[in-house]
Formats: sequence, C-alpha cells, structure tokens
Amino acid sequence: MTEPTVVMELRRTVPVKLDIDDEQGRLLQETLEQFLWAANYVVDRARQADGYVLTESGTLHERTYETVRDNTELHANHVQAARRRAS
Repeated sequence: MTEPTVVMELRRTVPVKLDIDDEQGRLLQETLEQFLWAANYVVDRARQADGYVLTESGTLHERTYETVRDNTELHANHVQAARRRAS
C-alpha cells in the first residue's frame, strides 16, 4: 500500500513599486476610493433592521449592483469584487 502524496503550496508576497506618473496615480487612487465606497455601500445594504446581515451574493447583487454602477465609474468586475469583499 502506498502512502498518499501530500502537496504543499508555498506562497510568497513580493512588494513591487509601481512606476506610474501623476495622472496614473490619481486614477489609481480614484479607483481605489470608488471600490471602497462600493464595498461599504454593499455592507450598509446587507444589514437588516432585525440585525441580521445578508451574505447571499445574488440578493446583494440585486440590492446594490445598479446603484454602484450608476454612482461610480467602476467596471462590472470591480463592482463584483467589491461585493465579494463586502460579503
């Protein structure tokens, strides 16, 4: 009888300094602020009056997607990522 093979995953984080100009930095900062606003908006809409917090992605999508898209310049994938982060 053979022993099962154990596979271990190793992850490393490598800090990388971005080489961007002022305009790109401004756009990156603006995107980050909009992303955080979107995540906070989802968290606020997830709270129920009875204290229960929704985490179901479909329900949160229905409650927040259009408003986030209308109030930010985020693309759909960023809106979805913000919702996942919030939930």
